[in-house]
Amino acid sequence: MHTVLVVDDEPAVVEALTAQLLPMGVWIEGAYSAEEALSLVEAAPAVVIADYLMPGMKGDDFLIEVHRRLPQARLILLTGQAGAENVGKIINHARLFRYIAKPWEVEDLRLTVRQALESYETEKALQERTRLTQELVLYLREILECESVGALTAVVERWEMKLFPSHKADTVPYREARELFDYARALRQAHLTLLQELEAQVQARTAHLVSTIQELKALTSQREAWVKIVSHDLRGPIGGLKQLAALLKQNASSSPALSRYTDILEKSLSELERYVKNLLDLSRLSQKEIALQTEPFEWKEMANRLYALIAPQLEAKGIHWRAEVEPLTGWGDPVYTAEALYNILSNAVKFTPSGGTVTLRVYKEGEDTVVEIKDTGIGMTSEQLNTLWDPTQRRSRPGTAGEKGTGLGLPLAHAILTQQGVSITVESAPQQGTTFRLRWRSFA
Repeated sequence: MHTVLVVDDEPAVVEALTAQLLPMGVWIEGAYSAEEALSLVEAAPAVVIADYLMPGMKGDDFLIEVHRRLPQARLILLTGQAGAENVGKIINHARLFRYIAKPWEVEDLRLTVRQALESYETEKALQERTRLTQELVLYLREILECESVGALTAVVERWEMKLFPSHKADTVPYREARELFDYARALRQAHLTLLQELEAQVQARTAHLVSTIQELKALTSQREAWVKIVSHDLRGPIGGLKQLAALLKQNASSSPALSRYTDILEKSLSELERYVKNLLDLSRLSQKEIALQTEPFEWKEMANRLYALIAPQLEAKGIHWRAEVEPLTGWGDPVYTAEALYNILSNAVKFTPSGGTVTLRVYKEGEDTVVEIKDTGIGMTSEQLNTLWDPTQRRSRPGTAGEKGTGLGLPLAHAILTQQGVSITVESAPQQGTTFRLRWRSFA
């Protein structure tokens, strides 16, 4: 069971986070100050959620210290009052995983923590595969140096005790390593036996030796492919969110608005469950870059999913929604693509006054698919456009209804989309709205 450490100087916040995360099947440790939380870091939590503004040590310095002690832990900052300078500090020094603005949406919190846990498990598996690969290369070199079956047996027994302790032997990386270990042993043993039996037949012995060496070299080259293998799906738990939605619905009879939002939540959860069933988790982490899992998806379904996510914000501000989506098939990571497009749509709603319109268009242009997100909002200056994707220079502006944000949603969307080969252009001017134009190249 994974441990999640939550830190906030407000007991009510710690209690709320604990209640909302417990149904995910994780162990929650709570602390009311950074100093108290540091004593709990020895338990090696997988995820640490910390408020920024706390008495004594603030959240940024705390998370930097946690990263120094636990480099693998996934760090999440509650950014009620943190400025971009403080956020940038954590990004540069603590490899921050995600930001959650106060007040947060429960479903967003759960999704973020689930993704953090999945990322944590993926990195652990990748590191274990990398370590085993390095050890196996040394093992292969040593068995290649053996000149007799007796020497090979001694080497294999020593390496077997070193590589496969019984308490770890049933994990996926260890099963993969064991398969290659046994295969290499059998191959080298066969090779040595062949040399002994065919000592007098030089020509035949040379031919078999060349074949065997080629096979061993092929085995060695497989180590580079290991880090790209994801052996099984990592599906996030959805049951806890459903229970929360049911609980909200039971208590929504006195509030029509809450009842409407609960219906939207249940609909979104059902759709999320359907997508998650077929979702392959991240296949590798390479230099802190996410390897996205690409697959075909339908743009009309994507548009419906985005509307379900953005509808509460549209309704709250009285903003009109317009969707013009052609029946086209897209190609990419549907989960992360939805996250990127949601960030852009959320930004459009944030800077559009009540009574305005947000439009989503998906259409064919030549061999490409173009996605346009257009709003009738307050627009941007050329200076704001120039720093739109830069998380170190960007300053979050309040929305037309005073909404707050971290200023990092658009840089995150840019990173996800460009990694999938999507080109992005933005047109905007003060008081003339903004248009994001995303171009998916044809994969035909």
